[in-house]
Amino acid sequence: MKEFSPSDLLLYGLIFLGLLVFNYFMQQAARRRQQEEQQEQLKEEEPPAPDEPLPSVWGRRAGAPAASPSPAAPVERVRGPDVLAAAAAPPRRRAGAKSLFATRRDLRRAVVLMTVLGPCRSQEPPAGR
Repeated sequence: MKEFSPSDLLLYGLIFLGLLVFNYFMQQAARRRQQEEQQEQLKEEEPPAPDEPLPSVWGRRAGAPAASPSPAAPVERVRGPDVLAAAAAPPRRRAGAKSLFATRRDLRRAVVLMTVLGPCRSQEPPAGR
């Protein structure tokens, strides 16, 4: 197999780096062009009337406020001295592991996949020694 000289490796590295930089600038130009088109469309469109609902953003219902933690409301007495009504708890964020597996079916598939693949063999000592 042919060995490459340091000058060849440098040349290949510079070509690769040049392609990466070219790709980055093309993405930036496309993003800038898309933002300019969106701004032009916004200028051309009329603002929605106050009676019309706003369009949904990121899957939320129109006009629904973003979920933010609220301070705990004072506890009120209801039906007697021993029964207390608590304020509704703010929605909790999903833990990292739970966000990876949206449903129990996804988790089951992951467990089956880990069982089929087995443990990592890179940590085991070589068999012939």
